Amino acid sequence: MNDPYRIGSGDTAPADPSGTPVRRPSAKQGGAVLRAGLWILLMISAVVNVIANNLGDGVSPLGLGAGGVAAACIVGLIVHHYNRRKA
Repeated sequence: MNDPYRIGSGDTAPADPSGTPVRRPSAKQGGAVLRAGLWILLMISAVVNVIANNLGDGVSPLGLGAGGVAAACIVGLIVHHYNRRKA
């Protein structure tokens, strides 16, 4: 039975005038590019952090910046994970 007011799984919208259900995009779709970009940026900033802090005679500004970027990437990946998990 085709009931446009039925509360269902949420993956289809009410039928259009022709009677066929319209597929609604899921909240869990997409985001792969963002996640991949965060992982790549995390790896690059971690390598820069290690190299910059081991080449100098102390903590370098470049190493501090790269460490900050790495920490921000980690936070971004965690937030992205929990947002996709709840949706």
